[in-house]
Amino acid sequence: MSHREEFRAYMKAADRTSGINYGRHLTEAQVIAYCRNEMSEAEHQAAETHLVWCEQCIALFRSVRDFLEPAHDDEQEITTAETAEAWRSLWPEIRGKKTVEFPRAREKQFLSRATLPLAAGLALSLLALGWQTWRLLSERRSREQSQQVAMVWESKQHELEYRLAQVEQNGRDQLQQERDQRLAAEAERDRLQDHLSQQSSQEIPVFTARLSSERGVDDDVRVRFSGATRAARLKLLISKPYEFPEYAVELADESGRIVMKTSSLRPSGDDGALSLRINRVRSGRYKLRLFGGKEKKPLGEYGVSVTQS
Repeated sequence: MSHREEFRAYMKAADRTSGINYGRHLTEAQVIAYCRNEMSEAEHQAAETHLVWCEQCIALFRSVRDFLEPAHDDEQEITTAETAEAWRSLWPEIRGKKTVEFPRAREKQFLSRATLPLAAGLALSLLALGWQTWRLLSERRSREQSQQVAMVWESKQHELEYRLAQVEQNGRDQLQQERDQRLAAEAERDRLQDHLSQQSSQEIPVFTARLSSERGVDDDVRVRFSGATRAARLKLLISKPYEFPEYAVELADESGRIVMKTSSLRPSGDDGALSLRINRVRSGRYKLRLFGGKEKKPLGEYGVSVTQS
């Protein structure tokens, strides 16, 4: 028989000799199952509730726990020789006694009633300690979650600031590129205009006419197209060239149909002349209408005589 079986037999004998079980105390098998976590949840809870109030079952629980639990680090392991020597000294005493005396039921009941307030206070203390621990853990978990959320928001804020800086830099780069392209296009336009002006001055004839209110009805501005000339340039001199920042001109035939229209003419040179291009039209008499400013204020109507040779 092993030492564990001998201990079980001893515990069973003690339970039989006590005679105070009444079907309410935990058996050795139940205590062993409780220590090994081999009970169901309901049985485990019922046994735990009983252990809080029953002094006898608490003693049995401590004995079983000390027997089943492994040795601690600071405990010295009992050798086989020491165990055999202890059993040899214990068995004569057990065999020599017919009964084992236990506290009387009334005395045990008095002890249980005396320990009732202590157990209740201990249970309340455990509950308070558990609630305080749960609250501290909850606060710690809440702080950790808040810190994690703050870190995530800070990371997102840095990312948004970086993206905004990139967008602003891309916008500045795009504006600079568009500005450079516009300047390059304006330079190319000026070059082409100078080139066309040089060609026009060489190929297109220029006619100069002074427009004034004293001009007679039959004193028309004369324009003559010769050969293969496709256009002519008309240089108009007016009395107050800088009265308006810009001018507009319309050319209408005898029936009143407008055959040419130009705007945004600006005075240039020392004489403030207005220079406009007239494409080749049929021979005949035309009306040249002069307007001033963006609102196109009528300034006069003058005759134009066109001939071809």
